[in-house]
This record gives sequence, C-alpha cells and structure tokens, in this order.
Amino acid sequence: MFIRMPVQGPFANSDARLAVMIRSENGTRLVEFGNRTVIATVLLAALFFAWFIVASFYLVMRDEFVASYFAGQRRDVHAYESRILELRSRIDRITARQLLNQDTIEDRVSTLVARQAEIEARQIMVSELATKAETTGISLPSTFVVAPDAPAVTGSSALSFAPVKGKPQPLPPTSPQRLGMMAPAVTPPGAAMPRGPMESVVAEIERRSASLEQAQKSYVAHLGEAAEKEIARSKNAVAALGIDPGRFGKRTFEVAPLTTIPSFDEFTLRDVSGQTAMGGPLLPVVTGPDTFDITINRVEVTVENAVKARAIFRSLPIGRPISEKHELSSGFGTRLDPFTRSLAQHSGLDFRAPSGTSIKAVAPGKVIEAGYNGGYGRMVEIDHGHGITTRYAHMSSIAVSEGQRVEKGTVIGQVGSTGRSTGPHLHYEVRIDEDATDPMRFVKAERLLAVN
Repeated sequence: MFIRMPVQGPFANSDARLAVMIRSENGTRLVEFGNRTVIATVLLAALFFAWFIVASFYLVMRDEFVASYFAGQRRDVHAYESRILELRSRIDRITARQLLNQDTIEDRVSTLVARQAEIEARQIMVSELATKAETTGISLPSTFVVAPDAPAVTGSSALSFAPVKGKPQPLPPTSPQRLGMMAPAVTPPGAAMPRGPMESVVAEIERRSASLEQAQKSYVAHLGEAAEKEIARSKNAVAALGIDPGRFGKRTFEVAPLTTIPSFDEFTLRDVSGQTAMGGPLLPVVTGPDTFDITINRVEVTVENAVKARAIFRSLPIGRPISEKHELSSGFGTRLDPFTRSLAQHSGLDFRAPSGTSIKAVAPGKVIEAGYNGGYGRMVEIDHGHGITTRYAHMSSIAVSEGQRVEKGTVIGQVGSTGRSTGPHLHYEVRIDEDATDPMRFVKAERLLAVN
C-alpha cells in the first residue's frame, strides 16, 4: 500500500487532498480523500489525544484531589464546630448575666420593700412626735418636702413626693405592687427581666426612697430645733420671773445631749495584709445604731423636755386675778399701814374693785385653803406645785372648796371687804416656799405667756 498526493491530471479528482494506493494480487486500487474527510479525521485525532491527556492526568492526580477535598471538608466542619462552640459559650455567658442581673434586681427589690417598711415605721414615729409637739403648742416646720423636682412614678402612691403642709402623716399600708414594682415571689419562673426598663424603675425608686429618708431626717432635725427654742424660751421666761429653773428638775430645761458614733481608730483601719500571728473567727462587723434612730431618740427627749418646760411655764401664776379695768391701789413692799399710819410690810397687791366682782385663778392648781383667815378675811389659797402658791383675800364669798382642782380662769369667789380692810378690794399674793414675792413680776409677765 502506498500513500501519495494525488496527481493532477486531466483524469484526476480536483477536490482530493489525500490518496491511498492499495496494491493487491488483483491489481492496484487508488483511494482518494477530500478536504472534509481530512479535516474530520484530524479533529477526531485531536479529541482523542485531548481525552488521553485528561484521562492520564486524572489517573495520576486522583488521590491528591480526593485528599484535598476531604481536607477541605474537615476544615469546614472544624470551623462550623468552633463557631457553634463560640456561640454556645456566648449564649451561656448572656444567660448567666441575665440570671445574675435578675437575682440582683430581685435582691434590690426585696431590699426596697424592707426599706419602704422601715420608712413607714419611721413616718409613724415622726407623725406621733409631731402630733405631741403640736398639741403642746410647739411650732412645727411649715413644710415636709420630698424631692419636689422629681417626676412621678406611675403606681407608686406610697411614695408621694408632693409637699405636705404641717406635720407628716403615717403612710398607708404598702404592698410591692403599690410601689410600682413586682415582688420576687410573684415573678414567673424563667421570665426574663429586662435590664433597661426594670433597672431604671428600681434605680428611680431607690433614689426617691433615699430622698424621702433625707426629708424625714431633715424634718426631725427641724423639729428638734423648734423644741430646743421652746426650751430656751420657757427657761428664759422662768428666769425673768426670778425663779430658779433648777427648782423644776435638773434636766427639765436642758437639751438632750448629742450622742456621737465612735469612729474606728488608726489601729483598727490599718492594713494587716501579710501580717503574721493574727487570727480569729470571721464575724460580721457590729454596726452601731442608725443615725436616724440616734437623731429621733435625741429629738424625742428634747420634745419631752420642751413639753414639760412649756407645761411648767403655763402652770405658773402669770396674769391678773381680776379684769384690767380695775386699778392697782397698793403695791408690794413697805408702805404706810392704813390703820396704824406707820411703816409696814405689804405682802401682796391690792386691786380696787366693787363688791361682787369675779375673782379668777391665775393658774391651774389645787385649793389648799378656802375659808376665813384672820386679817385676810375670807381667803382662798391655791397650790400650783413646785412650792408656788397664790392667795386671794378679803373676799365677800368663796366659790370653791378645799381639795378642789381648778384651772386657769376658774371663778373662785367675789371681791369683798372682809378681814382687815378699809373697803372693797382684792388682796393678791404670790408665795414661793411660803415666802411672799412681788406679784407684779407675774402680772407683767402675761405678755410672755401670750408669746409662749
């Protein structure tokens, strides 16, 4: 067989590009191929060669591809597992933080409930103290203001911070719901407590509670100052009458001493870290009484003393036994006796008045004598306590009896001219420990009684 290019001749195929000569016993045969056939053959050969190259590369590199694929899969799985672990850890931290925050909020709410109960108990004490002071005439602080610039909290009626005129009143019974918050016992289990809104509500209530406590302390302090002023005023008024304030008790006109809380000394507060030869059981610090308790106890004693001082001052025989329109006819001290016309000691005051004019007790007390007594004529003597007595003499009639309790202004009899008298008048005496003293000091001191 011979392959040759076709020969151009008059009898040759003009389109032939390849010719194959096949020689056999029967003769020679010539096979010619055209352009299309050649191109198709070349393309088939190229595709076969390409397939051969790819198949050979795959057979050689197949293990590396498989190993790389599975390594990539393992890396992706490891990355996913690491991400899942990280997210799970983050979720655990968030859950733990939420649980801790929930516990913290519940603890703060419980503390607020206990704090509110303590505030209410204190409010009752302050109210009772203010009532006692008010009933005895001690001037109270004009206002009881608690955080007037703070906005109101919905539902917290127990923490009303509007100004309250006069003395404070006890707060009504308060439940946690009325405080605008939920008690821990009724919080649904597993319920997420939002940190933002709940935290702000609890913080606001804590701030208002602190403000109310501060207002209570301020009110008690002002009440104590008013009581101290009352004690000083009564003491000065008693001293102005020439009476020793110590007659009424050693501590009656004294202000309760200020109790100080002992401070830690330098040895107690020094750093003992790293020190040896030290020990002992771990016990909580024993704290002293609260400053509010110290203050209110001191103020309570001061108010008690102020009440006693005011009561003592008002029990003194201050004022006139008859109306001011009746003039004074004779004063206290040395004078010419109306009968002997010689110098004599006059132990009281004489008020000229028509017979039958009402005579009134100048202070509360107990009648220790009511009857005829020599030169006094018909006389009434009243014991006002603490060794102080008053006498009313020359009366035409007596309206009280011995042992009877009388109040200031009680009519005890009428003006007359019985006993050693030159005409209708009232002889009035003030005696301290049986010694006659000038009643004019007590008469003029009536203006002090109006002030007190």
